[in-house]
Amino acid sequence: MGSYRPHKRKRATRLDGMCIEKIGDNILTMYKPGILSVSLRTKLLAYLCESPILVPLPEAFFDEDWTEVNLGGCVIPNGILAQIGREIQTLETLDLKQCSGHELLDHKSFAALCDGCRQLRKIDLVGVMTFSDVHLGYMHKLGSSLRTVRLGGCICLSPAAIALFIQRAGLNLYELDLSGCQVNDDVIKAIIMHCKNLHVLSLSYCDDASHWALALLIRRLKKVVHFRLTRVTVVSKALILLIASHMGSNLISLDLAGCKDIHDDELVYLAQCCTNLKSLKLKYCKNLTMELLDTHLPEMLPDCMVDRDRPRFDQDNRD
Repeated sequence: MGSYRPHKRKRATRLDGMCIEKIGDNILTMYKPGILSVSLRTKLLAYLCESPILVPLPEAFFDEDWTEVNLGGCVIPNGILAQIGREIQTLETLDLKQCSGHELLDHKSFAALCDGCRQLRKIDLVGVMTFSDVHLGYMHKLGSSLRTVRLGGCICLSPAAIALFIQRAGLNLYELDLSGCQVNDDVIKAIIMHCKNLHVLSLSYCDDASHWALALLIRRLKKVVHFRLTRVTVVSKALILLIASHMGSNLISLDLAGCKDIHDDELVYLAQCCTNLKSLKLKYCKNLTMELLDTHLPEMLPDCMVDRDRPRFDQDNRD
């Protein structure tokens, strides 16, 4: 009897595909260290991650030369994070986006990962709602290597833990995603003081910071080229003007979706200052006129892709 799978997979048609499918469904009994090439093991891991529940992996499965591991979306088995820490000490990118399972409740396993992977540059933890202050504390020791940290949706993190992490690891950060986290004025101050090299910052759905703190932050974000403020209710006309005047020359993408206090005048000034914009998100900005969005904005930003509300069908023209 074959192993249970919660959904139907496509049958493999190529020889290596058949090998991957056969070994993947019987990984613990068929896998032998040193038999499969690195490329085949990479495909095998991708095959196993197609299942919502990732099966335990045998010892020596990972290759010491791997620089990237993607487990996104899986319920990961106990011990796999510690195994990655032991077997891939040169790991640079780890994707745990929307992962779950008892493994992510085990502080010791995550600590072993951080102890082993001291060259980790990018970690994606978006949607890992069980990620706690204790977990984040273990990442302090990665401060010298980390460049990209994505914590969007990690709702269990306290503002104090986030601010302390930024103090310890913020200096070298290139990208920081705190969407939906508890971001208050202390976190904003930590970003201002310690994140001098940020190029990508996401504060979407963060409503705990004051207008004053965000204004001070915008004045200091000299290097940021991608800025996301989706549905931040405190965003006002004054903050839009500050973004235009202090960040405009560098911005490549800007997300203001759901910011209801932006009007035509602010958007025109923003377009005049942000001449390098390639992406501008304006969905659910109810105070913008169709004339500006349809006619003037495309003329002012011809190379910019604007994500906006589409006009409803005009019933007056029905016949």
